[in-house]
Amino acid sequence: SSKIWLELVLASRPGLLHFPAQGHIMKAAAAAVLASVLLWGASANFEACKSQATFDVRMCKSHMCGDCTLAWCMESCQKLQEEHSGCRCEDWPEARKSYSGEGMKGAGTYGDVGDYSK
Repeated sequence: SSKIWLELVLASRPGLLHFPAQGHIMKAAAAAVLASVLLWGASANFEACKSQATFDVRMCKSHMCGDCTLAWCMESCQKLQEEHSGCRCEDWPEARKSYSGEGMKGAGTYGDVGDYSK
């Protein structure tokens, strides 16, 4: 098998895989593999919707739906979610299935508050 062949090649050339900083390289490689597995596992449950590219621009990356806490912003984003039902932002927690779900900016406030409300 290929494993036996590799062992024979390595045994016949002891310095073949010797690097001056071999320990550091192995640690870096292990960290890279671990990071890849963690990142892949975090997004493994995400499924893009048909209009994901548009939804990403209008919902996920917009100030209106990301940081704005005015009532107009929240209402507009809820309407946008209705227009793109089934879509969600990839960086939302798994529990958040829509704009109005867990983690919505301005949740629990009543109307427009702050400097921009006047």
